[in-house]
Amino acid sequence: MNIEFHDHGATATIIINSWFRAFGRHCRAVDAALFAAPGSRYQMKGGIFMKTVINGKTVPLLRALKVAKQEAAR
Repeated sequence: MNIEFHDHGATATIIINSWFRAFGRHCRAVDAALFAAPGSRYQMKGGIFMKTVINGKTVPLLRALKVAKQEAAR
């Protein structure tokens, strides 16, 4: 599982990539990030390789990044 953070000033983006075998971990990390960052938007694509892009304000997404990394490490 790969988690990237891109800062664009007032907004930011988190990109979570993983293989289909890690579907449970991927969904758990995405759900935790979305709960930690209210008001954020997400887009999920996937097949064999799943990709989720979460957009929103920078400060809530920094908290969401921390939570997503903790859930991915479980």
